[in-house]
Amino acid sequence: MAQLPSTATIKDIITALQTMECINQKADLAAAVGSPASVSDDVATIISKLQNAKNTLAAYLNAKGGSAAGNESVQSLADKVGTLPVKKWASGNLMRQANSTVVSGLGFRPRVVIASTLSSNGNRYSVRALFQDSTELTFANAIGGPFEVTSLDANGFTLKTDASSISFPNAIYWFAYE
Repeated sequence: MAQLPSTATIKDIITALQTMECINQKADLAAAVGSPASVSDDVATIISKLQNAKNTLAAYLNAKGGSAAGNESVQSLADKVGTLPVKKWASGNLMRQANSTVVSGLGFRPRVVIASTLSSNGNRYSVRALFQDSTELTFANAIGGPFEVTSLDANGFTLKTDASSISFPNAIYWFAYE
């Protein structure tokens, strides 16, 4: 900013201070918006970049099953992101434990569990899948194999292994999701 002459009026000083304040506010605005806005952009460019980002956010929300428009406030768009459903999932592997193996600590109640292992003769995979119905009261095992899902709870599931199976030396790999 140019230095004011010693003959500057109070009006000149106030105008200069307001200009400085706007420069600082523009820098603050660019910092709050973040990339792609920068301090070197003029205010109109920062506003345009912010609007483009809001339009993109609204399009992403709509693609994920939400309903949003770029002319909504930033807070409204942020609130809508927070309400998008999130499906939880987990996977792992374990060794058979007696006739029943409990998988717990998932932090969600699975609706589908898929478990597989190499058969004792080493030739094939056996798979069991559990599909829980919408009433959360019943489920059905599908496909064949030496184990089955016998229960679900808020944190995991239980696999029952066939005690009559010949050795069960291989790990059981599982995947569960809501």
